[in-house]
Amino acid sequence: MPSIIETELRLPADTRMARMAQDYVRGLAQLAGLPEDQGKSLALSVWEACRNSIEHAFDVKEPGSLKLVGELTPAALTLSVCDQGMPFYQTRGLRPSEPSPGSPASDCQGLASIQKCFDEVRWIYHGVEGNELRLTKNLAGGYRLPAQDPETTALETKTVQPTDSDAYNIRLLRPGDGIQLTQLIYLVYGYTYPRKDFYYPDWINHNIASGRIVGVVAVAADGEIVGHEGLMRVDLAPLGELGAMAVAPAHRGHGLHKLMGDRLHKEIKRWELIGLFGQAVTIHTISQEAGESLGLHVTGIRLLDLQAHFKTLPHRRPPSSQWESEAEPGLQRITTVFYFKYLLPPGPKVICAPPRHREMLAKLYENLGVNVQFLEQSHPTEPGELKVHYDQALGIGTIRVNRIGNDTLPEISQARQDLCKLVGAKVVGLCLPLAQGGTPYLCQAAEAEGFFFSGILPHFAPDGDFLRLQYLNADLDPKSIHLHSPFAKELFTYILRDKERVGR
Repeated sequence: MPSIIETELRLPADTRMARMAQDYVRGLAQLAGLPEDQGKSLALSVWEACRNSIEHAFDVKEPGSLKLVGELTPAALTLSVCDQGMPFYQTRGLRPSEPSPGSPASDCQGLASIQKCFDEVRWIYHGVEGNELRLTKNLAGGYRLPAQDPETTALETKTVQPTDSDAYNIRLLRPGDGIQLTQLIYLVYGYTYPRKDFYYPDWINHNIASGRIVGVVAVAADGEIVGHEGLMRVDLAPLGELGAMAVAPAHRGHGLHKLMGDRLHKEIKRWELIGLFGQAVTIHTISQEAGESLGLHVTGIRLLDLQAHFKTLPHRRPPSSQWESEAEPGLQRITTVFYFKYLLPPGPKVICAPPRHREMLAKLYENLGVNVQFLEQSHPTEPGELKVHYDQALGIGTIRVNRIGNDTLPEISQARQDLCKLVGAKVVGLCLPLAQGGTPYLCQAAEAEGFFFSGILPHFAPDGDFLRLQYLNADLDPKSIHLHSPFAKELFTYILRDKERVGR
């Protein structure tokens, strides 16, 4: 027999699968040399965890599946219960340790008994990959891990009851709210939210405690967090990134976005930031409406700029999408809208922009309350500086030009080819500094290679704003893009026309 045995069993998230799951565990326990009564107890324990996931991670109308993973080594038998349903408190819902009728008292049926049956119990949240309960049984002669204190391993949080007669309590986000915020993000976005960090409760709790995340939540009468608006400090720069703006479907229509937004603005003023930015998905308009309700303005639309997991939940399914009929989660590229808002009065800007795009750029800056003046182009004479980044998980490449030089154009051309042909980038963004005189010339040359207008990124360049162009190495379905504001639709039309122009 090999020293390590690894097995896996996939089952529908259905309580009728109890016999199959228990037989799987008993078989591994037998291979491990455990007595029959211990094997039975472990099997009941694992099924208790499976039942808990079925009841709390999945909607009754939503198909789902469980994965049981077993690893047998000379030292231990490890069993994992994995699902890709809603994040939930693994300890909540487990029944008290009471034997079922006709079964011995040693049977593992509740949380306390699960911890007695196994030497180590760990709850792990894998973000978009779902949830895992990992159970370890040490074998005779192997190293015995000390049992963990359930009070320190369970990811519990304190709920807050409203303190007044209103239906909701609006308060600041607190350490310990991570799991409820993750649940809310799942309810509203499935696994499509752009910032995958927000699917990790521990990451959220850590950043709340460190002050990098500041958020406002709406808490219902039963203590459930049903709304959130917040922001993150970006490398302690004078910009804040808005994120995780969400209201649970059952609690919409009560003005929670405005209530939370007003409370959040009071916190933002203490930070003395120059501005706020954020991005919203276009498979629906919920996150777009939230950003616009806070006074943010559209400054760009980035086509296919995100690859996200989808869950086919009826209340989130957008019309005419390619995954309308899919029964299982999948990956799909989606378009995002970029937003910005000045918190301090902006002064006039002098930019060097391509004549072709000046009218649209003037509209973008007018929406931001910026008086903009255009300068004529000038050709660079010194060497330039650019940075190239590739996000393998998203299939997105970025070429960021910090200083335009006489060698910048061939470097952009080579970087685009390398990103698309060597590493398979589906999207390449090109950022050109609007404060430098070579941008009009460089923009026109990049458009000859297939880059097209995408918008602006205020205060992202070392010397001011970026003009952002985009190159697509993938097909686009405009019908799957849903926009909320009239200006966003106008900008989208402009971008599509520019894409068609450079394509010709």
